[in-house]
Amino acid sequence: MLKTNFVQSLYTRSNTPRQYDGYLAFLPEGERQLFPVALASQRIFQTSDFVWIECKENGIDTPRSTTIEIGDYSLWLHLHFIGQGKLKLTESLLMSSGQAHCYHLNEGEPELLLDEGKSWFLILGVAGKHLDSLMVDYPKLKELMADGNQRPQSYLGYTPIQSKLYNVLESLRRFEFRSFGTAFQLANWNLRLFQQLFQDLKPNQQPAGDHSDSLLYQKAVMYIRRHYDDEDMSVAKIAEAMNVSPRKLSRSFQGKSFTVVGMILEYRLMDAREYLIHSDDSLAGIAFALNFACPKHFARAFKKRFGIGPNEFRAQRRNKESFVKRSYPQS
Repeated sequence: MLKTNFVQSLYTRSNTPRQYDGYLAFLPEGERQLFPVALASQRIFQTSDFVWIECKENGIDTPRSTTIEIGDYSLWLHLHFIGQGKLKLTESLLMSSGQAHCYHLNEGEPELLLDEGKSWFLILGVAGKHLDSLMVDYPKLKELMADGNQRPQSYLGYTPIQSKLYNVLESLRRFEFRSFGTAFQLANWNLRLFQQLFQDLKPNQQPAGDHSDSLLYQKAVMYIRRHYDDEDMSVAKIAEAMNVSPRKLSRSFQGKSFTVVGMILEYRLMDAREYLIHSDDSLAGIAFALNFACPKHFARAFKKRFGIGPNEFRAQRRNKESFVKRSYPQS
């Protein structure tokens, strides 16, 4: 059912196999793969009634895409846990971290495009022969479908993935693969997923494009503000935390007052000022505390930013404080 002729193969710099740790990790690695086997980053389980596809990849260097042959499956639920991407239906469907999407397909081969960085998603496809029964059991689905089942492709809605759904997903980790029983286990689990999602889906509207450079920039600045003094703070670490590539992260800082590295340095230097004003720590101690390469590097960066060396800055501040105390003695 699944097509493996790629527009571009999903591939990273390392070919070293990694242990798979997604929700479907209990499934054995199969012959049928959505992405190259060498990545060991997916699991697929397929019956005539439904198909599960999960991909969890730790790093994509450049945007990659693949097509999925829909076969007999018409109702699709896409849970996008980490990363950004697009699914090309009649119109491009934007996908970002923490979103669940629902769509109906009668024909075509939708193209899935994944952005740079981490990616983790899980897709459930249900055979069209069950659609009428599902709409009886889940009236909200019938409302979402409206006349959508008459069109080749229709987007039904989305919902943020709530913590209660993540808790339900965690139960998959307790499964053990059984050649005969797994199909029944997952079929029963499908019902739990339907019950959870169909009641929360917002019909016929896509979420705001929260994967924009503007929001990425804001998130990155908040992250730097919390972690600027970490020893291993770097563009690569921030990009990993944001689930994007270093290049995409750097691009979001274009046209701003600071680059990514410049923003880290700015927060460290502002903190250094407070150290100099309110402590007697040596320059070496401050440089070490804020993870500068060495005291000389700290002193040069400080002078370049504030136009005065750290020792001179501390002396000036203390002279001002002494003058204030002499002029306005405490009673």
